[in-house]
Amino acid sequence: METTGLGTALTILIGTLVWSEDGLLCRQFLARTYAEEVGILAHFAQEARRKRLFVTFNGKTFDIPSLRARAAATGVVLPEPEFHFDLLHAARRRFGGLLPDCRLQTLERRICGRHRVEDIAGADIGRAYHDFVRTGDAREIALIVKHNQHDLLTMAELMTRLVLMPDA
Repeated sequence: METTGLGTALTILIGTLVWSEDGLLCRQFLARTYAEEVGILAHFAQEARRKRLFVTFNGKTFDIPSLRARAAATGVVLPEPEFHFDLLHAARRRFGGLLPDCRLQTLERRICGRHRVEDIAGADIGRAYHDFVRTGDAREIALIVKHNQHDLLTMAELMTRLVLMPDA
């Protein structure tokens, strides 16, 4: 999930990665205008109703509370997942003593062995989105979408590594 900031900031992009018999399916719901926030929240809620498990990274503290606040503000009913697995907590248990921090990009570099190229900093996402809405220039929006895709793929790889890596 990407927002314009912290707290009750606008939700601008919700990314999902679903395992299916055909492999991983990445779906991203982007609000092209401020008014489309309600649409992406409603679409995510519709998709989420069909899932029993949410896997997030810091979702218990940030993503789910933020989604709930924005859903309530826009009149969208967000379903409660039957199960919620927050990768951040599992990563801290497994890798916390080995790494300087357990931020997603630290785990991506140190555990997954990948480094992002041409990535947008999380702190710049809100400004880039507001610029896009004002000007229609989508160059930085493409970076936000790519940033979110990297987050989703790193989460999938971390799930695998948490299961397959011997205890650290």
